[in-house]
Amino acid sequence: MRIAIDGTDEIAARTARVLFAERDVSHIGFMQSGMPQLGKRTAPAEDLETYDVVVSTGETAATDLIARASVLGVPLVLWHDEPGLHRGPSTMPVVVSANLGSGLAPSLVHHPSAAVTSSDTVKIAWTELGRPLRKGEAVTFPDPVGPRWAAKRGNGQLVARTTDEWSGAIVTVRGPGGERIVGVSDLGTHLEALTLASVALLTAGGTYGPSIGDASEHGAELLERAMEMELDVAVWSSSL
Repeated sequence: MRIAIDGTDEIAARTARVLFAERDVSHIGFMQSGMPQLGKRTAPAEDLETYDVVVSTGETAATDLIARASVLGVPLVLWHDEPGLHRGPSTMPVVVSANLGSGLAPSLVHHPSAAVTSSDTVKIAWTELGRPLRKGEAVTFPDPVGPRWAAKRGNGQLVARTTDEWSGAIVTVRGPGGERIVGVSDLGTHLEALTLASVALLTAGGTYGPSIGDASEHGAELLERAMEMELDVAVWSSSL
C-alpha cells in the first residue's frame, strides 16, 4: 500500500510511525515538509494519483482535499469530525471522524466482551483536552486516566476533560445479564494515530465504499484492525 499523509502535527507524525511498522505499507509520502524521514519507504508525496489513500489531520482544508482527491480518484481519510460535510454517495471513499472520540470509542461496543444485546443500555465515553469538570456524570477509565467527571452531549455520549498527555475511551454495557465494561487508555496522540492509521489501512484495502461517511460505520473492522496493531483493551464484567 502507498499512503500519503497531509499534516505536520504530532498526530500526523505518530500516524506515519505506526504505518511504517506495517508490512503491507510499501511507501509513505508526506505532502508537507518537516515530517520525520523514517527510512527509504518515506519521501515527499508526488503524484497523489499513485497512492492508495490520502490521510489528513487537517493541514489542508477538507473541501480542498475532497475536490482534489475526487479528480484523482484517490480515497481520503480525515481525522476531524467535519460536521458540516454532507454524508452520502461519492465517487470515491471519504472517511471522516477517524479519531478517538467519534471513531474508536463507539467501535468498542464490537468487542466480544461487550456482548451487546437488544435489552442492554450502552454508555460511550471518552476524554478530550480541556479543563477537568468538577461535576457531571462519574466515569472511570482504565489507568492511568482513572475516574473523571463527564458531561453528556446531545447524542447521549459522555466527554471528560484532561490536561495531561493521557487519554481514554470506555463503553459500559448494562442489562439483565449484568454489566460489561470495555476501555482503553494510553498516550492521547498514540490512540489518535492508531485510530487514524487503522482507518487508513481499511480504506486502502476496500472496507469503506464510495461514499462520504464516518469511520465508526465499520466499527467492528476498525477495532479489529487497531487490536492487530497492538491496541491494549481492558475488560471487566459482573453478573447479576
